[in-house]
This record gives sequence, C-alpha cells and structure tokens, in this order.
Amino acid sequence: MDGDFAPLPALAALKVKHGFLLVLDEAHATLVCGSTGGGAAEEMGVKGAVDVHVGTLSKAVGCLGGFIACSSDLRDFFASRGRSFIFSTALPVPVVAAARASLAVAAEEQWRQREVWRRVQQLGEGLGTAFTSPICPIVLGSADLALQASRHLLLSGFHVPAIRPPTVAPGSSRLRVALSASHTRAHVSALITVLRPILALSRSISRTIPPPPAPSSSPSQSPSLGLQGQQQQQQGCTANEGDGTSKGNVNRARM
Repeated sequence: MDGDFAPLPALAALKVKHGFLLVLDEAHATLVCGSTGGGAAEEMGVKGAVDVHVGTLSKAVGCLGGFIACSSDLRDFFASRGRSFIFSTALPVPVVAAARASLAVAAEEQWRQREVWRRVQQLGEGLGTAFTSPICPIVLGSADLALQASRHLLLSGFHVPAIRPPTVAPGSSRLRVALSASHTRAHVSALITVLRPILALSRSISRTIPPPPAPSSSPSQSPSLGLQGQQQQQQGCTANEGDGTSKGNVNRARM
C-alpha cells in the first residue's frame, strides 16, 4: 500500500552468500520500472539474480491472469507439481493474445512509461512529497477523515479510494492515488488543487487532537472537511487506454 520496493540488491547479495533461490513476486512494476519495462529487478540492475519472476497481467498489461518467468527446468516443475496451476483453468486464448499485443504496444510506445513517471514527479512536487512509484499513498491518519476525503474527491471528479484498517495499521489510514500514462498534466494539476486543503486539514488535526484511546470514534466526533464549496469545480476525465488521450467533461477519473 506504500508503493515501495523490496531491497532487491541486498537480497541478491545474500543469495550469492547463501545460495538460495530468489523469487520475485510483483504486480505494479511490470512495464513501469526498468529500461524495457522488465520490473523492479531490471530497474535495480539485479535482473539476472532473480530465479523465479511471478507477475500479473491485470495491471499495466490491462488483461487478467498472471505469469511465471523462470528456467525451463523450473517451468516443468511448476507445471507438474504446482497445485494452483494444475487445478486452475487455463487462460482463454483471446486473453493471451490481448496480453501479447499489449506487450508489443508497450515495447513500441515507450513514451507511456516515461509519461507515468512525469505524472509521479508532478504530483510529488505539487504536494511536497517524494513518491517512489505510481502508487502514491497520502497518509491522513484518521479513518473517518480518509473516508470523507475520498467522498469529497469523488464529488470533485476523482476516484481515490480510502485505505483503512485492517488493510493498514490503525492511525495510518490513507488515500491511494494510482497514476497512469492516460492521466494528463491538467488532470494531476486539478487533483493537486483538491488534495492540498485535505492535507492541510489533516496536518491541523494531527497537531491539535491527541490520538483517540480506541481504534475508532463515533460519527459525531469525526472531523468535517468543510470543502463543499469546491466540490463541483473540478472537471472529470476518463482514461483512454488506446492512445493515451483523455475525454473531458465526464463524471469520474480513477486516480
């Protein structure tokens, strides 16, 4: 939920010392990190140290299902001994074809990867935070405040889910912004405009209100955003996966 990375260089060094198999299971880094979109291991220069690379086709690839990249010996082992593989239905051929086409598009249109990181940098600069990936957590602390902020953002044209306990630890509820190449500079600028008052309120609450003794508080004690006057001012958008453009004047943008 933090958009952070495993310490792969340190794990690769330990592998050399102790001789274990290194298994990398990732989702959001595929087609986003690395010079060719190969993921976090490629980004950190330790791709050759990974023995088994488990990934998903449901994020940047835009399909469903997953994959295991490994040696031919390990592939045969998983195919004959992996219960999850043996007792699962194979992916439909059209889904596999779509995934292959998506990989081809990503290789040809590498501007998409660069655009994602431009938007990450823009959001970080606008909020005064250094985000390390397109998964950008904005920790508010209070679960009630996170819910109210998420609703306010939705009314303003942005779908930013609130992440609360037990998914995250008590006192660390947050908004989870997920950026894509289809989000334009204007979209992120509008999002920053809505987020700044929310962050200011969160900081004010953290300075003036001590932590509650119980994990949750009654609705009557929940802080109010007090931002209704701005709710209808932001223009919505929807992402267009085909050409990286967007369509204005519609109701929701998932971010």
